[in-house]
Amino acid sequence: MKRISMLLISVTLLLTMILSGCSKASPNANGDSTTPAPDTKNAEKEKEKEKEELVTLNFYMSNSPVNDFDRIMNKANKIIAEKINAKLNLVLVDGSTYADKMNLMINSGDDWDLAFTAFWGGINYFGNAAKGAYADLTDLLPVHAPETFSRIPQGLWDGVKINDRIYAVVNYQQWGVAKRSGFIFREDVLKETGFDWKAVKGKPTIEALEMVGPFLGQALAKHPDMIGFETSANHSFFANEPLYWDMEPVGDLLTPGWVNLNAPDKVINQFETPEFAKYAEIMRDWFNKGYVRKDGATVKDTTPDRKAGKIVFAMHYGWPDSIDLPGQEQAMSMTEYKDFPALSVSTTRTLISAGAASNAAIAINSGSKNVEKALQLIELLNTDDDLYKLITLGEKDVDYTYNEKGDFTQIEGKYNFNWNEWQIGQSFSPTFNRADHAENAAGEMKRKAQSIVFENDQTADVSPLSGFVFDPTPVKTQVANVASVMTEMIPAISSGSIDPTTAVPKFLERLKTAGVDDIIKEKQAQYDTWKK
Repeated sequence: MKRISMLLISVTLLLTMILSGCSKASPNANGDSTTPAPDTKNAEKEKEKEKEELVTLNFYMSNSPVNDFDRIMNKANKIIAEKINAKLNLVLVDGSTYADKMNLMINSGDDWDLAFTAFWGGINYFGNAAKGAYADLTDLLPVHAPETFSRIPQGLWDGVKINDRIYAVVNYQQWGVAKRSGFIFREDVLKETGFDWKAVKGKPTIEALEMVGPFLGQALAKHPDMIGFETSANHSFFANEPLYWDMEPVGDLLTPGWVNLNAPDKVINQFETPEFAKYAEIMRDWFNKGYVRKDGATVKDTTPDRKAGKIVFAMHYGWPDSIDLPGQEQAMSMTEYKDFPALSVSTTRTLISAGAASNAAIAINSGSKNVEKALQLIELLNTDDDLYKLITLGEKDVDYTYNEKGDFTQIEGKYNFNWNEWQIGQSFSPTFNRADHAENAAGEMKRKAQSIVFENDQTADVSPLSGFVFDPTPVKTQVANVASVMTEMIPAISSGSIDPTTAVPKFLERLKTAGVDDIIKEKQAQYDTWKK
């Protein structure tokens, strides 16, 4: 027995020496040679990935037919399969039927995974989320889409919440979400008159208009064929532009019932404010002095005036302005054809309005078997710049190119996503390179402008109405009656065509007869209930 035991020990030692000699030794912390442990973790992950079946995710969006769609999707799906082991089935639905189709699918319990959603156009984000059609993503976002979650300002997440829960991923875009508005001036006329346009920056709207009045008189004395300030029957500088008056609409923009952003708990009739009365007075003065068109209450198309560069001074949405970023394109022209250089100045606060977040978002079906995988797809679309640009722009030098000036140019007849990139994810990225920026100085200027917009998004005021949706059903008759009065009288008052000393009191009286007080009361009640 002893001989057998000794033999076994000898064989064991011999085998140990042989095996040791076959392994590459590496020094440990003490300088001794050790044998590395096999990398079992990566091997296990690879095996798990092989076992996991490729998941097909059906993503519905509004879009027209796209040339060479299959070619691009095949290339995109190679990337998606490699990164998250999924396949994207992007379903394009005509815009005219999209809302009806999605609502029908939701109500019928049809199979889908992701869909573009919004508060507008009958798509009904808030209604569908409230009835449980969309998955609750609140706890999943930080886990499965951490970069997407961290990039988006908190104010936007608040804008898609219902009962403090998130039911959609905001499509944060390169042009930002916060609004800041102001005015634009013909640059050559500014030089002729010497008007200090920079002094208008940050001024309340009434004060800004009063500062500009004398300038318009000087400008039109030199150019009597021009128009001082743009007015039309289709657009009221008061009724259509609450931000200029430091207000926010409760529900529909044109229905009476706004809140003053400095006292946001009370719903008011915006037409009963001192701001409206003073605005009407200024417009009447400008009408009498010839600063606005005499047919401003009836003209519907002012495009010819713009193309001809006839307008001296106008409202302006684009920012950063010519003070924040001199030379940037958004403030370069008073016309579509850029024949007349201009300068812009912003005057309002920077605000993430109530509808900003739910203006463009992606929802995941609460009945989907692949909620987490769908969220991973959203994260991939939002963070993989090459994948996003492949789907939204196509292949460089096949579907688009850059001309000799460095400007982005689409190749006719090739892949074209119809400028619907805002529906499938974030066109924003920290490097500002997900869009079709020109490869020249103008492209760099655009990136600078976007970086300013992004910085301001982080500190912008957030509308107190974010997430609130007004249901007009209880006062639908009053809403219709009030709309009729507004359609009749607002264009004339707003363009200065009638005397406000008699027209405004008559207008307010007719609004009361039509039921405006009922609308204000109903808005206040719903708003108070929502805030609790």
